[in-house]
Amino acid sequence: MAASLLHPTPHFLPKPPSFSTLPSPRPSSSSKCIPIARSATRTARTLHVSSTDWPFEQRMQEALHVLDLMETQGMSPDPSLFCILLRSCADVEDIEVGKMIHQRILESKLQNDVFVANNLIKMYAKCGCLETARQLFDEMPQRNIVSWTSIISVYSQSGFPDEALRLYGMMKSAGEIKPNAFTYTIALNSCAKTGNLKMGVEIHEDILRDGCESDGFVSTALIDMYAKCGRIDDAHDVFYKMSEPSVASFTAMIEGYNANNRSKEAMDLIRKILQLDMGMEIAKELGFSSMIRSCILEMALKQGQEIHAHMIKSGYKPGARTISALIVLYEKCDRMAIARHLFDGLLGKDVSLWGRMILGYVRNWLHQEALELYCEMVTVDVEPSPFVLSQVLKACMAILGLEEGKVIHGRMIKAGYGLSDSSMIASLMKLYSRCGELEEANRMKKC
Repeated sequence: MAASLLHPTPHFLPKPPSFSTLPSPRPSSSSKCIPIARSATRTARTLHVSSTDWPFEQRMQEALHVLDLMETQGMSPDPSLFCILLRSCADVEDIEVGKMIHQRILESKLQNDVFVANNLIKMYAKCGCLETARQLFDEMPQRNIVSWTSIISVYSQSGFPDEALRLYGMMKSAGEIKPNAFTYTIALNSCAKTGNLKMGVEIHEDILRDGCESDGFVSTALIDMYAKCGRIDDAHDVFYKMSEPSVASFTAMIEGYNANNRSKEAMDLIRKILQLDMGMEIAKELGFSSMIRSCILEMALKQGQEIHAHMIKSGYKPGARTISALIVLYEKCDRMAIARHLFDGLLGKDVSLWGRMILGYVRNWLHQEALELYCEMVTVDVEPSPFVLSQVLKACMAILGLEEGKVIHGRMIKAGYGLSDSSMIASLMKLYSRCGELEEANRMKKC
């Protein structure tokens, strides 16, 4: 039972509440509607371009009032009007107004219009009502490619990629609807999420048959799918067949190389990007942090310095993510002076970055600097992690800093993880022994 609640089977969904129980959409006598000074026909035609300065609720209130006026004059709303209203509700994720519009659609007997039904599905999905969206899809007498793509996308984006692929298979089996580039992209993304290489290869075959491989979104999705399924050479082949790779394609390829322990090839691709006439523009969109990550994996200091130099030369002002990546690169390559310079200029440093700097100092036998940075860390109220404390203890042992070690010991106990970490206990024992505190060392041995 618990497992079924945590992992529901999406296609066996309970029916949503009957729409007959929804509150009446008509304004009460106390509602302040905007006066309608023009004919209902003209208002209905221009409703979607009415003042966007009004709050959403006020615009929807006028829309409902216009629908009332059209009803009294015996006019039928155009399906496109309901589509506009449903898209507005989806944009602001207002389910209550969306239900009111749905009720009007039922009264107008337009629920089977394929365009209206598609927008209903999208509205309910955007508002988090996946069950209702699925029921509406299942009840559609007629579906087009937008219907199928919408529901496949809904499941993929809602955390049910397996169900998205099942729906894709249903669409293919029906044989009435041909997938388009958007359908293929979403299906491939679902394969990437689930690691379903077999289906990904089948979809690739369909794409080749339909001549969709030249679409940039499809190609990028193929690169991502193959990379995440461990077939980096296939991802490479797709990428190098692209006549004009997009920033997203470059990103997928570089991240794919990094994830598959092929960071040297990621570095080669980055070098090619920077040599292009539009290299800096591509690099800015791609994200320097992604490029630097490849340098970190390869410990490629020279290439990282080249990227850093490109940033400085172009006047690019890196964000916190890029600066953090540079700090990690310089620390790992034992360039502590420049790492510290960047570190000091960064606002909002997290505990892992403090830990990397302290680790770098300890590794480079700069123990006093490690202790000073630790003191700065606790001064600005950053709570040290067990990793940070273990590194600081190594610095204490190196300089026989007994008093500093005792302070850290106290912080460990106060934090609640001092006696459960065997490496920290071993470090404390060594510190106390080397500083002549044998009694304390023996007491630690018994912990």
